[in-house]
Amino acid sequence: MRPILVLNGPNLNLLGQREPEIYGSDTLADVERLCANSAAAHGLTVVTFQSNHEGAIVDRIQAARGDASAILINPGAYSHTSVAILDALGAFAGPVVEVHISNIHRREPFRHHSYVSSRADAVIAGAGVQGYGFGIDRIATLLGH
Repeated sequence: MRPILVLNGPNLNLLGQREPEIYGSDTLADVERLCANSAAAHGLTVVTFQSNHEGAIVDRIQAARGDASAILINPGAYSHTSVAILDALGAFAGPVVEVHISNIHRREPFRHHSYVSSRADAVIAGAGVQGYGFGIDRIATLLGH
């Protein structure tokens, strides 16, 4: 089976450094390890990608049509602004799970709406980085693992 694409958007490369009171002290490398370990528990693998650039994220989602079985995405701030990412996800046939480290519904009003959510098969918000593990578990179920 093709791997799960774990896709992280803008500023997530600064995990562990940026606003630890909101996002915690785990780094992106910690999150990637968590995802790999969670996937391995289901007999699956992951490939990871992070970009601060919307077009690069769209390009990677398009590439996933040929090289990934599912997508776990934390679109970061693009959640609230990017129809382009939503459209790219709409062209992807596999499961999509959206994850947010913080509870976006308890934050500023502009963060309450996510374009990505309308394509996602599940949305996990407010569980910290543990939400990535929950997302991998949900994808495994959707893939029949």
